[in-house]
Amino acid sequence: MATIKYIGRTTDFRGKTLWEIVGNLKNFGVGRVVVRSMFERYPEPSFMKIVKVEALPNEEPARKVRVTVEKTFRGQKSPNLVQIDSVSYKADYRLLSKREEASYCKLVDREEKIFPREIELPPLLKEFIARETGKPAPKVPIKLKVGRESRYRVAKEGEKPTVEVTMNIGKPASPSLYANCEL
Repeated sequence: MATIKYIGRTTDFRGKTLWEIVGNLKNFGVGRVVVRSMFERYPEPSFMKIVKVEALPNEEPARKVRVTVEKTFRGQKSPNLVQIDSVSYKADYRLLSKREEASYCKLVDREEKIFPREIELPPLLKEFIARETGKPAPKVPIKLKVGRESRYRVAKEGEKPTVEVTMNIGKPASPSLYANCEL
């Protein structure tokens, strides 16, 4: 029996290219919903509703198509239409059946994660700063970078955070190694 050995980079793509999908549909799939398999790893739904389709010049090695879509990423609908052309050649798209569309495209509210205003320092750094400043338990204020898709924020004064940030090693895989250490 012969052994098959694959050479080259592996991909996580599952599905068809946009060219293959829209080329086989009536009216080039306008109004239909397409899902990128790469985005199915998120718990919130991510999908694209096709609004307009244009063919691009035939470029080697793959056929590309320019598709204008209403994009919903992780349950948040984009306010503007989005053009997909540079990634349309990737075999990572699948068409949702019309029966699946209603249940898959339900938008759910993601819960907002609230972080504490300050966190404690790592143990060694905490000792150095405590010696220099004289404060027994110095803390550092948190600064979050707010993005377009962000559902995170820092707690306001007096508000209880929903996320706990601690400086410890958690539950070790081998507790016997840490038997004489304070965790």
